[in-house]
Amino acid sequence: MLIAAARKEKNLTQKELAQRLHVSDRAVSKWERGAGFPDVGLLEPLADALDLQVLDLLRGAREAETEPEGTARQLIPLLIRQTRERTRRRWSQLLGGTLALLMAGFVLFGILDRSGAFLWEVSLEVPAVVYDQEGEAVGETIVSIDGTVQVLGERSYVGRFAIDCVEPTCREDTTARIRWDAMWPGAQDILFSRPGEFLALGVERMLYITESMESFGCRLEDGTIIATDEFYVPLLTSGYYYSIRPVFSNQF
Repeated sequence: MLIAAARKEKNLTQKELAQRLHVSDRAVSKWERGAGFPDVGLLEPLADALDLQVLDLLRGAREAETEPEGTARQLIPLLIRQTRERTRRRWSQLLGGTLALLMAGFVLFGILDRSGAFLWEVSLEVPAVVYDQEGEAVGETIVSIDGTVQVLGERSYVGRFAIDCVEPTCREDTTARIRWDAMWPGAQDILFSRPGEFLALGVERMLYITESMESFGCRLEDGTIIATDEFYVPLLTSGYYYSIRPVFSNQF
């Protein structure tokens, strides 16, 4: 990606570039992975920080022939204004009809929520492979999953996620919570708890898991990887978190 290449040419880390732009290093990482694009208002300072043209950022590549950069920069305030106007117009068009639908929706949601219509019971015994820090398979284990999935709103799971080879996760008073859109869409995490306290239990928070819960990969604090499929291993050893959108399963 152009932004990543230009940043490395300037010998900048993602964090250093983020500080110059007053954004998070996570935002810079998303731009470089193509998972997002800078706001229009950031194009000019980003181009200046990387010695690029605004047109280069818009095209996603440097062009051999230089085009008038001043014109592109003059267009940025107009683009920002047009974007805001379009946003305001959409909201005003949607607001009237949405309010009435929301009122009816809240009533219906409350009825269905109390009836448990948005909760699904899950009970699985899933075999998984144990990998060492180098990504080599060194054994096998079983993960017992027994709990409830919330399928509407913030999709999440609460119940047992007991990894046989990680004894603290198997205790009766230990509960796991999994969220499928924890930090941003497609970013899963897992948190263990007992009454009155949250626990690490030697399992890192980062997790990859499909919505069927039959395929997943997680990493222990000592670097050991627990995964149902080998393709999770390079993701978990890379040091980065790659957002994925799990495929919806007909199981639910």
